[in-house]
Amino acid sequence: FSRELVPGSWIDELKLAEEYGISRTRLCEALKVLATEGLVTMKVRRGAYVTEVSERDLADVYHLLALLESDAAGVVATQATDAQLKELHNLHKDLEKAVGQRERFFEINEAFHMRLLEIANN
Repeated sequence: FSRELVPGSWIDELKLAEEYGISRTRLCEALKVLATEGLVTMKVRRGAYVTEVSERDLADVYHLLALLESDAAGVVATQATDAQLKELHNLHKDLEKAVGQRERFFEINEAFHMRLLEIANN
């Protein structure tokens, strides 16, 4: 079980609950939360499905993320301490070293962006 579900695919609640060692009730509660976030679609008498996302939806999300992050970068550029800027610089250097190491690259990339947002109090 790879823990990856293809958009539009049916979610086998029994299998998933067993895989994670949790009750089906607990899983259903989690799926309801994911449904309110738009990540899961609940279909009456058919169960839960992974929500399909259109290219337009993705474009809208990435546009909003870019706006938020550019605002955060502006705050960091004008208000971060030298130590905070050095921390971001070191993360960026680590990111450059991780090119070609997919998992490591994305791990460091996420750390960099999350730290940027934390410094900006965003």
